[in-house]
Amino acid sequence: MKLKINEKDTIKRNKITIATRFDSHPKFFAGGAERQMVMIGRELNKSNFDFHYITKKDQKGTRKNLELFNGIKIINLINNSKNKFKNFIFSFFYSHDLFFFLRYFFKLNYDIYHFRTAAKFMGIWAFIVKILKKKNFIFTVSHLIYCRPDLFKSKLYEFGLKRADVVIVLANYMKEELYRNYGVNPIVINSGHPIPNTPFKKIQPPMILWIGRLQSWKRPNLFLRIAKELQDLNSNFYIIGPGNYYKNEIKDFSLTNNNFTYISGVTPVEDNLYYEHASLIINTSLFEGFPNSFIQAWLHETPVISLNVDPDSIISKHGLGYHAKGNIDNMILRIKDLIKNPSKLKEIGKRSREYAIQNFNIIKTAEKHLRVYEWLIKKTHI
Repeated sequence: MKLKINEKDTIKRNKITIATRFDSHPKFFAGGAERQMVMIGRELNKSNFDFHYITKKDQKGTRKNLELFNGIKIINLINNSKNKFKNFIFSFFYSHDLFFFLRYFFKLNYDIYHFRTAAKFMGIWAFIVKILKKKNFIFTVSHLIYCRPDLFKSKLYEFGLKRADVVIVLANYMKEELYRNYGVNPIVINSGHPIPNTPFKKIQPPMILWIGRLQSWKRPNLFLRIAKELQDLNSNFYIIGPGNYYKNEIKDFSLTNNNFTYISGVTPVEDNLYYEHASLIINTSLFEGFPNSFIQAWLHETPVISLNVDPDSIISKHGLGYHAKGNIDNMILRIKDLIKNPSKLKEIGKRSREYAIQNFNIIKTAEKHLRVYEWLIKKTHI
């Protein structure tokens, strides 16, 4: 397969060009990092920027090398071959980013490369961008685990981290951790989302929602324990997420409990309906960066009940829900209390929305990225 990209169609020479790279297509089950870059790109395309999102393929099988989505350009690295051996070779090269480098990376010169997923291949990006291409390189650390070398040991990752022109983190506690462990002093830029319009329709009986990828460190199994403990509570429990960790147990539990629903995944547009309808969002993760689910919930007047995660202690400081500090029994008691006291739940929800509007507006997030990009371009031409 030859990747045919018409340069005059993909690059507007009077604009600053930015490239980002992810495995998943932003239309289908995109994670928080992917979604943030799509929304930032959409906002910046209103300015003097041309944003390109490079991914493996359209998961629904669309055979297009180039497509538009929310104002940004999607470059699909797809393989049309029916030969199993060729597909194996393609998958190997792709998984190591060699396909990208060999077939596409040198064809177009972007002004800025913004990487937002922490893999060892980020170091390869840094080498190509900074040493071979002499271009600007930005890395956003989107998870606490990537601030800790004891949890994420990779010399290639550290190589990329220390050669980035700018490193961005999502919260101050991540900044402190990254500086302590790597000696890197990043800037903090909050994640952002569009502000949904009120009023919101909270369904009855109240919906208690867990949403995220089914991964071991997110511990969806604890949500089943919560549902069991509160099976007599007048509420419905929903768990939404792609992935395989504990999947069979969740499916079996949903089949034997009428007030428990399992959904294997929703699109980045559909999930906002669940944030709107939910009365509470439950987080059982061991650690996170700054979950998009928190922001989306608060913007929809939905408090967050978190077992371990409270970035910069804002849940506790500003009354945006409840931080159980690792005590699941206290967490269960607070869920029960709020569901039985709808006026208290509503008050926390309104306060959460007000705080989120002030601090997590995607327009403000994009403006901060705009200043970083402009600074880099100006610095390059000095």
